[in-house]
Amino acid sequence: MAELHQDILEDGIKAGFSTVEAFGETATGQEYECFPGESSSLHSTETRRINVRAFWETGDPVGFSLSNPDAQAIKSAFNIVYSTNLPGEKPNFRDKLPKEVKQVSPSIYDDSFQSIDIHSFNELIDKINEIIISPAFQGLKLKRIHLSKCLKKIYIANTNNLQAKYIKTNFSLVLHALQKNNRIVVKENRVFFQQLDPYKIISRAFNLLNSITETSLPLSKHKNIFLLLAPEASVFILREFSHYFKVSVDKEITSFQYPAMLNIIDNPFMDGQTGSVPFDDEGTQGQEKYLIRKGVFNQVITDIASAFKTGSVSTGNGFRSERTPVPTVRFSNLYINPTVLSLNNLMTDAGEGILVSLLKLKQVDKDGYVFSAYGYRFENDDILEPVHFYIQTTFKSYFLKILKISKEIKYFSSAYNIGSPYILVEGTPKHDTMLQV
Repeated sequence: MAELHQDILEDGIKAGFSTVEAFGETATGQEYECFPGESSSLHSTETRRINVRAFWETGDPVGFSLSNPDAQAIKSAFNIVYSTNLPGEKPNFRDKLPKEVKQVSPSIYDDSFQSIDIHSFNELIDKINEIIISPAFQGLKLKRIHLSKCLKKIYIANTNNLQAKYIKTNFSLVLHALQKNNRIVVKENRVFFQQLDPYKIISRAFNLLNSITETSLPLSKHKNIFLLLAPEASVFILREFSHYFKVSVDKEITSFQYPAMLNIIDNPFMDGQTGSVPFDDEGTQGQEKYLIRKGVFNQVITDIASAFKTGSVSTGNGFRSERTPVPTVRFSNLYINPTVLSLNNLMTDAGEGILVSLLKLKQVDKDGYVFSAYGYRFENDDILEPVHFYIQTTFKSYFLKILKISKEIKYFSSAYNIGSPYILVEGTPKHDTMLQV
């Protein structure tokens, strides 16, 4: 792949471009699947993709993406993008592409990757079946178990003399769970196979399924109500609000003093986290970034292009997707920093309230975000009946209303990795089924 990258850079210069960047990714892995009453099945996967971005002296860059390319396909792609586009007159950011990377090695490779096979999957199934039949999870059934492992090799080079690479592993366990008439899919992504904890993921599925109810709590009979957001619920809100930490934001949001305990961080160098990388897909090395530090809005994340527009420097958050050869601004490991407080401390302080376990976004309008919320009433440390209601809030209002943050933190991975502890807030009844935070 490294030799191919050098050929790509040379072909780009020969085609008439002044600066060329080549990004390559190979992904090899296996997928294991099991349905009740059937034997496990195995499916191997392998992909190889090249993304290229090419610059003229001035004007916007052009690019292309190829799967399993050969030399002729690459030359043809350069000729097409060169002949079908014209350079603009405005300055571009070709000289901002990095020239080197420093040796940084977050722990993101599992040495046991090759040894994880169909036998490992069957052992995992046996462990899951033992857990499922325990009295603690009475009524819970699994309709599908899916395990995938993936080894990614990332290469990047540009005509500014940058050459860099790294490898990364990922294991994903997916359970399709059923209880009565409710179904749910729970997923856990981890860098290391041993990090997968079937008991925790089954407990999560069981709690989520049991929280799904149509029983509404008569909110109008209450004054303010404490809401204890479980990590999965808090992560959902943080994900919905995450775009406020990209590139540029409203001064009304940045000028407020949020609770001093609130620290929101993006950090690409965390050991064992799925969002960790030694450099982003442009070869830029980021660092731990406090987006909100001690309640003060501190900074946003950028890639090279967005930083160039604002006259700043990339934070190392330029990542590519299968949909575009051009990097876009994306988080690595985004999380709310935990405190030293236990979950019991938050529950005791509230006395009574609702433990929110599951959120679904219903609408976004001029009044903010409306979430459909499922959870359990609690008194002190006793978990009571499940309830359903709605939460209306905004970025500013939600983060201003945070009362306490726990020390227990959980991470959930999708497009990027995102984490949160338990969060205690207070809601004001707006009508019978809605609380305003």
